[in-house]
Amino acid sequence: MVKFAIVLAVLLAVGVAAAVWLRMRAGRDTSATIPLTAKVPGKVAIVYYSQSKVQNTALVARWIQKHVGGDLIAIETEEPYPEPYFRTLATATLERRSGKKRPIKPPPALAGYDVVFLGTPIWYGTYAFPVELFLKANPLAGKTVVPFSTHGGGGAPLYERDVKAACPAAKVLPGFTARGSNQVERRLKVGVTAHHGEDDVIRWLNGIFGAETLASGGGEG
Repeated sequence: MVKFAIVLAVLLAVGVAAAVWLRMRAGRDTSATIPLTAKVPGKVAIVYYSQSKVQNTALVARWIQKHVGGDLIAIETEEPYPEPYFRTLATATLERRSGKKRPIKPPPALAGYDVVFLGTPIWYGTYAFPVELFLKANPLAGKTVVPFSTHGGGGAPLYERDVKAACPAAKVLPGFTARGSNQVERRLKVGVTAHHGEDDVIRWLNGIFGAETLASGGGEG
């Protein structure tokens, strides 16, 4: 009994320490310290779906907009998914099994955009159902599509593959995935800022659009 109490006390102490560390990390300065040297060609739209109250994907979308400009366009469901996360997951599982996914509100037309950043939380290793429905209605033919995502620890193993399959007539560039919140972190209101900052986004942008400039023979001398 005494050993059990000691183990329990140690676990509680570790849990409290982890929670404090996460909250400290989430409160740190995530502002950019490096410059954006690449140029994003054409008119930009940043289309995203962000489900949780922590709004991880929305924050990454705002970081992108801050450095490349463009219009933020949120994908919204006609009926929001329920919180907390276990209810979201239970609802999504039922929809996945039945094939009946809740409709999204009609997004604005994207005909005038050249580059579409596409953001999502990761569900089942790929884009969330609202993003899936968005792509079925908007395959983004002739555009440059740039995926980005947030996840709770499992990564985004299928997202880029599925975007390429859903947008066969688009040019899909290498994506960015950020560690967001798992169930514990959501309860602590800890999100992507505990793991990433604007510099991570800038390095990614410099990499993909710097390479694009070199490949196309453009750029400034």
